[in-house]
Amino acid sequence: MDDIADPLVWAKRNFASVHLGDVRRTRRLVESAATIARHPEKSFTQSFDWNALRGFYRVCDQKEATLDAVQGPHWQQTRQSMRRSEPVLILHDTTELDFTRHAALTDVGPIGEGTTRGFLQHNSLAVVPRTRELLGLTYQQLRVRQPAPRGETSYQRRRRKRESEMWLDGIRASGPAPADGCWVDVGDRGSDLYEAMAAARAVGHHFLFRLSQNRGVFVSAAHDRSAYLLDHARGLPSQGGDVVDVPGRGGRPARRATVQLSGGRVWVPAAAELPRRRTWPVLEAWVIRIWEPDPPPGAEPLEWLLLCSLETTGLDQLRQRRDWYCCRWMIETYHDIEKNGCREEDRRFETAARMASCLAILSLVAVRVFQLRCALQSHADEPAERVGTAQEIELIRRLVKHTKKRFTVREFVCGVARLGGFVARKGDGDPGVRTLWRGYQRLQDMVLGSALGSPRKTRTA
Repeated sequence: MDDIADPLVWAKRNFASVHLGDVRRTRRLVESAATIARHPEKSFTQSFDWNALRGFYRVCDQKEATLDAVQGPHWQQTRQSMRRSEPVLILHDTTELDFTRHAALTDVGPIGEGTTRGFLQHNSLAVVPRTRELLGLTYQQLRVRQPAPRGETSYQRRRRKRESEMWLDGIRASGPAPADGCWVDVGDRGSDLYEAMAAARAVGHHFLFRLSQNRGVFVSAAHDRSAYLLDHARGLPSQGGDVVDVPGRGGRPARRATVQLSGGRVWVPAAAELPRRRTWPVLEAWVIRIWEPDPPPGAEPLEWLLLCSLETTGLDQLRQRRDWYCCRWMIETYHDIEKNGCREEDRRFETAARMASCLAILSLVAVRVFQLRCALQSHADEPAERVGTAQEIELIRRLVKHTKKRFTVREFVCGVARLGGFVARKGDGDPGVRTLWRGYQRLQDMVLGSALGSPRKTRTA
């Protein structure tokens, strides 16, 4: 993330090698992405002048400007940055993009309960769990949900392409892990599929999935004793206690839960409905239970039932797997940035293909916004130049009345967040992404005002 400070440098790194059939289109793509990155929350008519806006629309109108083409270079860069000695998590999740209010948009499908229209977007996001550094997207999928045909039999349903296959596609497309690396696919209950587990192991990944199915498993190496997985997990004795920070969501306040942790080894056979079931491998894994025995009054007790392919035998390893699964909240934050920080659902194009091109750009802008926030933890004490331009840093210095020679990433990012409403009182913790992106918008307006207020150079005879 060394190049996120300057929007144009960032745009060149992510888009300059995109092939759109003409170098002028690629150049326009880079310029457009840099402009959007400066003002991710604004409408395109506010960000561009008329000629630049027409050029951006022409880029999105090219048949070559597919999701894979526009984001491909970024995916490759992310996968390259994942080649390190420490573990890297690939967070997978699906979100719905709602374009119900955009009646002119064609080629969208039902979402939610079927009464709204839009796309399914499945993201695969790479993070370093130790530092919570966001490396970027390893893959992204945009699909239109197809209603089930009338009179479809269960046999036919199993053989048509299903939404659950997005988990498998995201795992496989992220590429094979290096021999000396440790890449771990992380998913919520939707990822609880034997096929996803097998897909992860086939490309050299490990997996850490939250369980939803009480499937039959073996509980002995000889496969001569079996049990139902969820029942077996709930019968394992506690190996120790700890705490989990539960984020607020949907009106529910954030809180800290005191939990117990347990785990044990199991062997997972292929699902009964899989064709040629006996040819699939039996997967060795460790089931992990994290639960809250005494929740506060009125609070729903926390219980996570996880399955991990990495050996998990002691309390330290149980805590590490718990911390890894807590990183899954990062992809939910990323979806929030996409929808609210970059206003993806407010964009207006008339065809799904053009909208997909636009969303491909906005999704990478959302990665940049999130990387600015993640720098608070991963690069807090490094120089502010890592995440801000010289002009931005000078403006924030003056805002917070900073007079020392050294100005850090933390001081800069918190200063930006102050522009978005962050009070920065003692004990407030780190600013949220919403205050950060609001502050970044105000900062870009200040940069523009500073540039316009500077005296113009006059030519001398």
